[in-house]
Amino acid sequence: MLKKTALALAVSTLFVGAAAQAATIYDNNNGDTLKLYGEVGVGGHFGPNYEYGEFYQSPIADNEQGYGNELERSYIDDSFATLGVKGNYQEVYYRLELDYERENWVGGSGDMVLSIDKMFVGYNITENHAIEVGITDTAFDDYDKHGDLTFDTTVETGEAGDQANTIKYEGKIWNIKLGTSYSYQAESSSGAPLGDVVNGYIGYFGNIVSAVVGVEQRAGSNGESKYGEQQLVGFGMRVNVTDAITLGVNGYIEDEDKAQESTTVINNSSNINDDVKIYNDYQTLRNKGALVSASYKFTPKWELTGSYNYEEYEKWAIKNIEYDTTPYSWGDERTWSTVGVNFRPSSSVIFAIEGNFGEAAQDAYAYARVYF
Repeated sequence: MLKKTALALAVSTLFVGAAAQAATIYDNNNGDTLKLYGEVGVGGHFGPNYEYGEFYQSPIADNEQGYGNELERSYIDDSFATLGVKGNYQEVYYRLELDYERENWVGGSGDMVLSIDKMFVGYNITENHAIEVGITDTAFDDYDKHGDLTFDTTVETGEAGDQANTIKYEGKIWNIKLGTSYSYQAESSSGAPLGDVVNGYIGYFGNIVSAVVGVEQRAGSNGESKYGEQQLVGFGMRVNVTDAITLGVNGYIEDEDKAQESTTVINNSSNINDDVKIYNDYQTLRNKGALVSASYKFTPKWELTGSYNYEEYEKWAIKNIEYDTTPYSWGDERTWSTVGVNFRPSSSVIFAIEGNFGEAAQDAYAYARVYF
């Protein structure tokens, strides 16, 4: 899982609505605009289970010092803020977005960090076709959780997410949407080299049924990090059973090369900072996961969500064989369920809580977000 959790239906729907309410700084009669938008969110993970290796302080993530000054905490902060500007001049559009977030994921620092999340310039070739260049979402990142109707604590597809040095095309033909992107020298969320990444998607978006298939291929770091080559296929589907009930399914299969060993080359015996670590013995490991989800809007402001999740990493089975007994409490695979409640007092505010049951990385996740 290389990037932080993508926001699912509850948040993406809100963001679209909130973006339309962004503060207008400039609005010309010819259609040129400049708008300010943002988000403020507080909340986090309650009762984290560090054995699953999803958080910064997890022992399984080779972290010995823990998160902050303690080895384990019963709550992990996931506060988040965004401030951005976007606009267009005729066919040209642009966006600059700053994020202030807690690096609480594996490989993160555990601190609040300010970063540029998006910085790109795009061009509308026609009304339904556009191309953009800069720091932006890779193509499949837009739909990697299309069939996930929950908030945050479900199976992660693990595609490349936001990347610098990216060129992306997206288009629409009738009810068919498609996109592809190329990222030069991509990086993981912790800054580890991934090599060049190409991904894309194609999907049908009808009023009742919508479905998306996405693929990704990674060139690998050529020994600069533990990440080698990778191929990933993902799928997501939603079915609007009624105006109030929606069902979803999401899944992926990934073949990823991971280095099993590393060698340190000493370039200067008097300065360890000049040493270079070279990763080798890459082995292809298969990872896969899937979920089924549902949402029920029982009032315009209240929504109930739920999911059942399955995840399997080949490294779990390998470790279990090596130790002749499972070092993981869940064995070769794990399953868990979520039940959540979303409350929207207005179109740009959401309060959410999501409980986890089974072999989950936390007991619950709660959040409050305000968009403007």
